[in-house]
Amino acid sequence: MKKILFLLIAVFTLSCNQTDQKKSEEASSHENMMVLLVNYELQDMSLEDHAKLGSDVSPNFKPENVDGLIGKTFIGNVDAGVFGGVYYFKSKESVDTYLDSELWKGVVAHPNLVNFATEVYGVAPISEVSNGLACCRKTSDNPSDAEGMMVLVVNYELQDMSLEDHAKLGSDVSPNFKPENVDGLIGKTFIGNVDAGVFGGVYYFKSKESVDTYLDSELWKGVVAHPNLVNFTTEVYGVAPITVSNGIPVL
Repeated sequence: MKKILFLLIAVFTLSCNQTDQKKSEEASSHENMMVLLVNYELQDMSLEDHAKLGSDVSPNFKPENVDGLIGKTFIGNVDAGVFGGVYYFKSKESVDTYLDSELWKGVVAHPNLVNFATEVYGVAPISEVSNGLACCRKTSDNPSDAEGMMVLVVNYELQDMSLEDHAKLGSDVSPNFKPENVDGLIGKTFIGNVDAGVFGGVYYFKSKESVDTYLDSELWKGVVAHPNLVNFTTEVYGVAPITVSNGIPVL
């Protein structure tokens, strides 16, 4: 796996008092946080059997069972026939350890799960503004809280724009993505893979309607109209009501 360079767009300060020391430690962990996005398709497997498989294996993905795992959201788009997960890890090393683990090897070896794809991103600390830091935001252990919830994954590339200018843009616009400013938004994680030249966000919405409203909003139209952000892709997934993996964020 290529070395991942992180998009750091916030400055943190140290203080001698205990509260500020704790904040500084949290800031440092934010700089190392990673998102792993996994997709796969089903082969000779019904949706019912796939749901049972997810329920059976979900306890393996408790954070205490996977080194460095903060949480995993089980996702799926039935219409597109694509399923998978959004994982949040404490560090690049913990992602690498997971992808070399017997657990992961067992997942990809399953005969009915095919065409795997993995994407790894760093997390920008400005995600704190938009309730996007998985280590800090509130999660639910009530399966009903996943009902209707959607994940929107946005990717884009830069054109004639430096990483520094992109970082400044992110810092300037991040307050727009506070949940109170976007109808139905639970949180957005700002992501980037500098080596691959891909950036974007992982959003959680309360419903499909709120995703559609956002993608028809002036805010979104302004994002895609930016002359230095190009080759946009959007992927929308439902969220499975599996809570044991600490993957159901709530406000």
